[in-house]
Amino acid sequence: MPINHRPGRPIMPALLAAALLAALLLLAACQQGPDFRPAGTANGSWRPIYHEFDGITHVYVPAGCFVIGRNDGPFEETPARRVCLTEFWIGQTEVTNAQYAACVEAGECTPPMDRAQFDSPAYASHPVVFVTWEQADAYARWRGGQLPTEAQWEYAVRGTASVMYPWGDDSPTCDRVQVADCPGGVSAVGPDQRERGQTWVGALDMVGNVWEWTANWYDERHYSSFGDGGVDPVGPAEGAMRVLRGGAWGDEIERARPTYRGRHSPSFFSNTRGLRVVIVAGRNP
Repeated sequence: MPINHRPGRPIMPALLAAALLAALLLLAACQQGPDFRPAGTANGSWRPIYHEFDGITHVYVPAGCFVIGRNDGPFEETPARRVCLTEFWIGQTEVTNAQYAACVEAGECTPPMDRAQFDSPAYASHPVVFVTWEQADAYARWRGGQLPTEAQWEYAVRGTASVMYPWGDDSPTCDRVQVADCPGGVSAVGPDQRERGQTWVGALDMVGNVWEWTANWYDERHYSSFGDGGVDPVGPAEGAMRVLRGGAWGDEIERARPTYRGRHSPSFFSNTRGLRVVIVAGRNP
């Protein structure tokens, strides 16, 4: 049926109202789900759920709300805002050299910019490094997923309780996180590595070991744009730098805190930059 529109009457308010209604319906749908987690819910009341996508273990992140950012930190990490996320799955570990090699062998990814560790069998279970944002994005798409948004990444780390670190608010130790004060450099990943540092949903090494590329363009005022209770914020549509999260093996723990927002040109690569993949699917994919 055609829409009757009187000449001279602006249609934009109607479009904005429709968009607002869609957002409210989406949030209502989240809240009606059996797994929905309100902001402030104790992280310990959730038990991790695991699933393999193409043989790679992911952990389920239920729909819910949490407080992103902080009020007492650098400008770019403020202000603290309550945001809500729909459900998704995130890699239990950072993408390994062996996993990335499968994409290279399929002809869908290019090799890391430095292949020394990538080509060594001894590093097969270590995170792939020396990959640009473009390479990380290509791998995630090949896997049928995407790089996490900043909000998805931080929610998977801090949970509805919005804790300081993946494991809670206790001080970091080397059996939880691989950073500058810990022996060795980039470290192998897996369920037997730094298990005490896992997040509330069961993800490992989300701080330390290697920085993880996200989907977001960097904007220092990103959090200021959030409305209270906003759903699935995605950030600016364009920019000059992409955001990285989590810190790496060569960083002080201060830079590995979950609210720290690193950034670099999408073409940048180093031995401290890697990735993790998000799969957008329901609890029973």
